[in-house]
Amino acid sequence: MASDVAAGARVTAELPSVDALWLDTLQRISTRAAHELKGALNGASVNLEVVRSRSERPDAQAASIAKFASSATDQLGAVIAMTDAFLALARPAREPVDIGAVIRRLDVLLAATARADGRRLELRGHIDDIGVTSAIGNAARMALGASLLAATETSSDVVCDAIVAPAPVVRIECRDGATPAVDADVIAVAAEQGIGLHVEASVISISLPR
Repeated sequence: MASDVAAGARVTAELPSVDALWLDTLQRISTRAAHELKGALNGASVNLEVVRSRSERPDAQAASIAKFASSATDQLGAVIAMTDAFLALARPAREPVDIGAVIRRLDVLLAATARADGRRLELRGHIDDIGVTSAIGNAARMALGASLLAATETSSDVVCDAIVAPAPVVRIECRDGATPAVDADVIAVAAEQGIGLHVEASVISISLPR
């Protein structure tokens, strides 16, 4: 019995901290999103240069410029959205944590990467109704971020929805049947923080304390 307790203590001591796992998760997400961010910036720069050069012509017509200006506007909008999402996730979490807001920010970063790879990440309506959790901010962000990252890295078609009552549960499904590989340390540290993270076949379920 004493040896079992000692072994359990060693395992617990060897687990990474919540903050370390969240930082690792955020770095991996930002690395994936960086290419799309750079692409949108480069595209906006090219389109704005076309607008500038064409607008300087004496015979310039609005119709010949509008589509480039519209593309630049869309690309800059994507850059702003991704930058806002990253900065919000990088700041210390406000507690209690708004689960839906965290998922929306993760989606901004991961959905862009998924689209570029010919994949899809879809959020369903119940995400906005899920409310807050009493879990530590970075623990909630770690569990949600690592799960969405694992799903989008594995599957070509991911759907994220939520069960609001009696307790919030986020459900992430790989609709092509793929089994996402969530890091064992993430699952163990989440459990220490009162968050149930379970992978069954193609579905990840994240139970968060109210």
